[in-house]
Amino acid sequence: MLFHQDFEGIRGEQENADCGSRLAVLRETVTIILDSRKWRRHNSAVIYKKEAWHVPSQARTPCPKVFIQAVAAHEASAMIIQEQGEHLVLIRQTDHAVLAGHFARELGNDTFALPQPQESFALAATEHDNGWNEWELLPGIDPVTFLPYSFMSIPTRDHIELYQRGIERVVKVDHYAGLLVSMHCLGLYDRTRATMPGFSAKYIKAHESQVVNDFLQTLRLQQLRLKVDLRADPKMKDFTDEKWLQANALRLEALDRLSLYFCIGQLEGATIDAVPADYHGREVDWNLLPEGSNAVTLEPYPFRRDPLEISILARRIPRRRYSDDGDLQKTLGQAPYFALKFTLRAGGAHMRAHSAAI
Repeated sequence: MLFHQDFEGIRGEQENADCGSRLAVLRETVTIILDSRKWRRHNSAVIYKKEAWHVPSQARTPCPKVFIQAVAAHEASAMIIQEQGEHLVLIRQTDHAVLAGHFARELGNDTFALPQPQESFALAATEHDNGWNEWELLPGIDPVTFLPYSFMSIPTRDHIELYQRGIERVVKVDHYAGLLVSMHCLGLYDRTRATMPGFSAKYIKAHESQVVNDFLQTLRLQQLRLKVDLRADPKMKDFTDEKWLQANALRLEALDRLSLYFCIGQLEGATIDAVPADYHGREVDWNLLPEGSNAVTLEPYPFRRDPLEISILARRIPRRRYSDDGDLQKTLGQAPYFALKFTLRAGGAHMRAHSAAI
């Protein structure tokens, strides 16, 4: 059973979405590079951003055009954290995921193909990290940093269990959505990405390799079984073509990164690279440009409504060492929620698309 929880602060269709579950979207490494195309692979939709609290200081040098790398590792942090002076602003992964799902339901217009199958795609975007839901009820601290657990410190076995639980929930509801979620999880452990500047993957200790390899093999076998089942369904067969699946996986990543852009801190110019605009090989780069403190233009614009009003729930706690899990949980429990509100609208330039073999 998927988790469905009502909450305030999310506007429009985010409040009443059919697949409006609260999910965990996990974030960790944010790396600055100046030229992404040099390293872009056809299966890597990329967003780049600057100024998250855990970005190394040497990465904070101003640059003329900032690309924020949303890497595999960013999908596995237990909490999105912004550093603001003496405080930390915390955004639950579940609230971040609600926004990603909201974008998925808004996706599609005259120049950007509607995602198909639409309901399954929206469900996958909303549920792709839902295994973290239980953790957010009783978050823990990293005994090394005395801050909420991050991707680099959470035990690998716990990480695997969370994702296994989440994927199985989605599969029980929708096989196609479950397939996309399983593909997404597999990418979190893609070590080949860690060999490329700006990319990272889940850190695995030597003695954990066999456990991880077994998990990845389980995911691959699961994906094969789901493809067989879906291809036996006349209504779903066309959507399981490998190029179609890859396009949907890249679109899911792009929406995940767009949501992250609004969650990780100070807004500035950024690019989400190589987003499939349709299912025939056409790609675009989404260019984000802030207008003031709470408005952003996006070009080329992919959504049906313009402008799009969004908001994200957050809490603010003191920036200090937390003695144990109970200390953090008590502080969070006493911290009131507030909404971070933004307006997203179309930019003025024309769509710049290019062909690509998806």
